[in-house]
Amino acid sequence: MHVGLRIVLDAPVDAVRDALLSPSVMVAVTKPFLVYRSRAAGGFPERWTPGRAEPITAAAFGVLPSGDTQVDIDLYEVQGVPVQRDNGGGVSGLFGRMDMAHRMATVDLGDGRTLLLDRLTYRMRPAVLGLALWPGMWVIWQWRALRMRQLAPTW
Repeated sequence: MHVGLRIVLDAPVDAVRDALLSPSVMVAVTKPFLVYRSRAAGGFPERWTPGRAEPITAAAFGVLPSGDTQVDIDLYEVQGVPVQRDNGGGVSGLFGRMDMAHRMATVDLGDGRTLLLDRLTYRMRPAVLGLALWPGMWVIWQWRALRMRQLAPTW
C-alpha cells in the first residue's frame, strides 16, 4: 500500500531540501495527527545526519501510542534528481508491524518553486491492518501537503 504527494512548494529547491532534513519540519507537518518525540537523551538533533539512526516515538493525537521507530536518512540522486530516503524501521507498536519505504524527491522548477514528490510505501502484519489504516494514512498525507504548502515560504 502507499500514500503519496506531488505538490509544488513556494520555496527554492535548496531551502526545501534543507527543511526536509529538519526534525522540526517532520513534527510540524504531521501534528496534531501524529505527534513525534525523540527517544534520544539529548532530544532531536538540529538536522538528520545521513547514516545515523535516530530513535523516535509517535502518538496519534499525542495520546494514543503508535510505537517506536527510527529515522535513518540516506541521500542519493536518480537521474540528477536529489532523493531523501528514510531507511529506518519500526521497533514496537504499530510501527513494529510495518515494513515501510519513505522517499522524498525535490525538483527545481526554475522559477523559485520546487516540485516535491513524497511517497510512503508500506506493508503491515497482518495485511488487513494495512487496509484498515490506509484511510488515516491518506488523511495524514493530505495534512502534510497542506502544512508543507503553508510552511514552505518561510524556509
